[in-house]
Amino acid sequence: MIRTKIVATLGPACSSPDVLVRMFAAGVDVCRLNFSHGTLDGTLQLLRNAREAIMRAGKPVAILGDLCGPKIRLGKVEDMSGTGGMPIETGQSLILLRREIVGSDGRVSSTLPQLVDEVEVGHRVLIEDGLLRFVCTDKHADELVLACTAGGILKSSKGINLPNSKITVPSITERDWECVDWAIDNGLDYLGLSFVRRPEDLTELRDYLKSKVSDINLIAKIEKSEALNQIDAIIEVSDGLMVARGDLGVEMDLAMVPIIQKDLIRRCQFAGKPVIVATQMLQSMVENSTPTRAEVSDVANAIIDGTDAIMLSGETSVGKHPVETVHVMAHVAEVTEEYQVKTLAPTAPPVVNSAAATAAMARGAWRIAHDIDAKLVVVWTTTGQTARVFSKHRFSVPIIAMSNDHRILRRMAIQFGVIPREMLAANDLTVLIDQVDEMVLTMKLAALNDRILVVAGWSPGTPGTMNGLVLHTVGQKWTPVPNPHILRQLIKSERE
Repeated sequence: MIRTKIVATLGPACSSPDVLVRMFAAGVDVCRLNFSHGTLDGTLQLLRNAREAIMRAGKPVAILGDLCGPKIRLGKVEDMSGTGGMPIETGQSLILLRREIVGSDGRVSSTLPQLVDEVEVGHRVLIEDGLLRFVCTDKHADELVLACTAGGILKSSKGINLPNSKITVPSITERDWECVDWAIDNGLDYLGLSFVRRPEDLTELRDYLKSKVSDINLIAKIEKSEALNQIDAIIEVSDGLMVARGDLGVEMDLAMVPIIQKDLIRRCQFAGKPVIVATQMLQSMVENSTPTRAEVSDVANAIIDGTDAIMLSGETSVGKHPVETVHVMAHVAEVTEEYQVKTLAPTAPPVVNSAAATAAMARGAWRIAHDIDAKLVVVWTTTGQTARVFSKHRFSVPIIAMSNDHRILRRMAIQFGVIPREMLAANDLTVLIDQVDEMVLTMKLAALNDRILVVAGWSPGTPGTMNGLVLHTVGQKWTPVPNPHILRQLIKSERE
């Protein structure tokens, strides 16, 4: 059972419930809906299929909607000679038009007409995460002339990056607002905001959600250098980060991306917020049944860095081997985590600067679990905060997070090491521990006489009352120690 979470992007390759059930069994915890492609009607069908598969799989799976943001893309491009798009070679010229056309014969358009105004001669134009590269050599009223410096196949809707140009577009587009309303209506768990530049981008979206009586969690996608200038403030107002390495590696020095990844993971660790590492983790498996050694190393290093989740994009949405890709990613995670536990196990829990009382309880639980070789840590949570903070303490054993709120259970699916499980709220800690015993034995998460830690309050169903840490032996009847205040009163009465 791996502790690193896997995010899979939905698309034509995994649209059927049968395929999705197999992906969930292989290890997928979060389904990503990419609003950059297709229609909302098509996305709704993907969501319905995912929810059918989730019901069949019987496990909490979060749904993450990924907003387009001010992403500039190629317009539609004709499939020429069965290549999937329009071939262009190094040294050839490409005309980029203001007006919308179907691209062919060296002429294309984009989704942003004013791009023609804001790109200047000498500026670079990068397409599909920099796979195809151009330089502007001439400019006219309604078109740009681009010289190809790295050729390939120009395909419909591929992203355009302009690292030398200042494009004046809003952080949240009209299309985004339409998708946000759709996400609210369809009960999504997370929204990823693309091209975040400042904390106000997130607070604007958060305020809108509140006005619609929605508490969808927000993931800030870090893709631009401007975001790094205010990263701590962005983390503070978000519910987590996504290290979106594709656009990040095009917008700034590619050699800095691994350093930025490690720094963002470290900052999220300190802040107690989940973080996803994304883009081309197993890219070769879009076509091939096995990954490259470099890709396997990339996945393993992201896990060693401390990411909560690793994401698959085209590998599952349009790739030839969606289920096999998940199996590979889960296997790499399993082997890497085993190595971490056996070889890199820390002698003290990491520092988490979040929810002081809960963090203090988590540090104590970490030490006890480490010293007594506990099999599991079990927490009851009504809001998900306890599980989130415990997750960031990187226990070497699974954290079973129980709740009676399906929405909270789904949200916890993104947290490292957390296994969400539904359970009715107990009246007191004694009843809760009896329920825990039955649950861990039935699900074979622990065996008789295994030692586990149970974290909850004396009134588990009441938010904000988490104050109990019980060392429990599975199968043995637990009798609570009297409350110290009550015990003092009993002693006083006896003396009188």
